[in-house]
This record gives sequence, C-alpha cells and structure tokens, in this order.
Amino acid sequence: MKFSHLRSPRSAHEQGASLVEFALVALLLLLLLTAVVDLGRAYHSYIVITNASREGARYGSRFPGHTAGILAAVQQEAAGNGMTLNAANIQVTVPNPAHSGDTIRVEVSFDFDTFMGGILGMNTITMRRATEMVVFGTLE
Repeated sequence: MKFSHLRSPRSAHEQGASLVEFALVALLLLLLLTAVVDLGRAYHSYIVITNASREGARYGSRFPGHTAGILAAVQQEAAGNGMTLNAANIQVTVPNPAHSGDTIRVEVSFDFDTFMGGILGMNTITMRRATEMVVFGTLE
C-alpha cells in the first residue's frame, strides 16, 4: 500500500528558499569555523612564546652572563614548535654584574597575523610573555 498521497510535493519555489537558507547558514558556520581555527592558532602561539621565555630564563638563571646563549635557547624552543623568532623579538634583562640571588627577566614578543583580521579590524595582534627567574649559576 502506497502513501504517496499523504506527501505534498515541493514546489520549485520551496526548493529555492531552502537553498537560500542553506547558503546563509553555511556562511555563518564557515565564519564560526574560521574564528575557532584562528583562536586555536593564537592560543598555540601564546603557549609557544610562554615556553620560549621560560626556556630562556631557565638558561639565563644558570648562565646569566651568556646573553647569546639565552637568545639561542629562546629561538631554539620556538623553532621546535614551528615559530621563528628574531633577536629583536627577545629582550633579556640581567643585572650587571649578576650575582646569585639576582633576578633575570626574559621577555618574548610575537606579532600574530589573524585570518579574521579584515572583518574585525585587527590584522595583527602583538603577544608578549615574560618570565623571571632567580640567578643561581656562574658568570661564564
């Protein structure tokens, strides 16, 4: 027994309206997906520069007089996570001369390029992270 008489056939107008509705919803979902991906990338970059500043401060707490080594430690940590940092992105503050018990500070900045920047008006977001650690090493 067929119940085809219970279904009303869709007109061409109804099918066109459904297509327009789908296009509008799909556009909103695509924008939302892009925003989520952008937020994930930003969070990853934030974690990378946090870890890089910690690694530089950790190295600097052991060898406070070796600024080139501190910069290399920061750059190597960032490179291991897919990010390139220049020496201009890294600021090292060490008392001169540094003694055991002094504080070393390593600050890393990074300009994050967003996907959604054109829509929100923020093409680049500058992220900064700093880590301070106590010097307990020698002045090699």
